[in-house]
Amino acid sequence: MKISTARMIANLAARGRALGNRFAWWSRWFPPATTVDAERFQRDGDPYPDHWKEFPRPWPAGHAVEPEVLTAALAALPDPWRRLVILRDVDGRPPAEVSAATGLTAEQQRDVLNRARELLREDLGRALQRKGGS
Repeated sequence: MKISTARMIANLAARGRALGNRFAWWSRWFPPATTVDAERFQRDGDPYPDHWKEFPRPWPAGHAVEPEVLTAALAALPDPWRRLVILRDVDGRPPAEVSAATGLTAEQQRDVLNRARELLREDLGRALQRKGGS
């Protein structure tokens, strides 16, 4: 009775989904790269390791972003993240309703939203800098 390693892993992943194990399918929600550059955080030798070196700048008051820029920033997000941002932030749906639609718990939604919002903030911030610089 020979079972290939790939088949064993596939069976294990399927069993994990059936048992509610989040490891098998949860990783598909996150890209392989980090969301925020590690250089923006303090290192082990600093007074507050893993805390911000410098807080992100506040959004400039009175500056609006064009709808095309916002659409492009949303389009740059991974598909599952974009769907979650639209459901929660644009449509204003509650976590329970989004959980039923996506299968994510409220805590998982919070993790994805934090990462997605950081990417959006960086993209929109760059767009505002280009707009202000021209």
